[in-house]
Amino acid sequence: MHLVAVLYYTANKTQNEIAQELSISRQTVSRLLIQARDEGIVKITITDPFSSMERLADALRQKLDLHTVIVIPGEANNQAQIRRRLGYAAARFLEDAIQPSDTVGIGWGRTLSEVVQALPANGTKALTVIPLMGGLNQISPSFQVHQMARIFSEKLGGVWRPFYVPAIAENETVHQSLLASQDVKQVMERWENLTAVVVGIGNVDLGPDVHMLFADYMDDNRMSYLKQVGAVGDICMRFFDIQGAPIPDGLPGVMSIELEQLRQARFRLGVAGGAEKAAAIIGAARGGFINALVTDETAASRIVELFASDPPLQSSRRAQASSPQVGEPA
Repeated sequence: MHLVAVLYYTANKTQNEIAQELSISRQTVSRLLIQARDEGIVKITITDPFSSMERLADALRQKLDLHTVIVIPGEANNQAQIRRRLGYAAARFLEDAIQPSDTVGIGWGRTLSEVVQALPANGTKALTVIPLMGGLNQISPSFQVHQMARIFSEKLGGVWRPFYVPAIAENETVHQSLLASQDVKQVMERWENLTAVVVGIGNVDLGPDVHMLFADYMDDNRMSYLKQVGAVGDICMRFFDIQGAPIPDGLPGVMSIELEQLRQARFRLGVAGGAEKAAAIIGAARGGFINALVTDETAASRIVELFASDPPLQSSRRAQASSPQVGEPA
């Protein structure tokens, strides 16, 4: 019984292969495997991955002071696969979390692009969708915020408003001129009345592929400066440290929503995964820029590790102006 069990469960041989190797019948192999289970030689344990994910989600809810946390199981090494799974989970959550007639601000990024693509195309929510930043030329479609705003509104139902300005003004003169534009002012005024926001969370340590995409906008000197001042992540190219404090001069000329404005929305979903995003997720939560999170097992486990190993993170979140939680009126 023990030999048959080892060959079957450990060596991954088929019952026919075991029968041939031991010169016994296949029926005898099957009988011995059943008897091995009955007598306790073989014990089969089925682990529910979602129970452990719920424990991780509960830990993150408490440590990050968030209303809702969803953790998807599995530790995929393929970043594209992680983004697709996060996108699907976030899209299912948004179907119920986004309320009819919400004014939704949407950010950008490859994970957020997967969220938008995974949304069901059967919505009648009568939304108004507003880009939270300008666009960038000659860059990946997943960073084209207008495209995502349009698809988001079409799938869940509603209209979208364009924000036809560059994400980063080329100099201060252009920046001030854009801020003075009436069209720009109208969109920025809408940022003050958002009821929901859906954003990706970036980290300062860009991977080589992302760094190449932003080569024209963020040089090595700027990256070095951001690390020196303690930046760990960004939302819509607005940087913050691990305690959630915004870094006001992180990237000059940015045309996007201010981090403090995000806190005014009732529902603030951040979507990000991977261990490299852990510190950025902590900073976004501590700053109050998100109150709901969809992440993966790898990021969630790393966040728990950071809290266990870093005493400053174990203190309560710094005092902030109160903001409405998910499901509460704005």
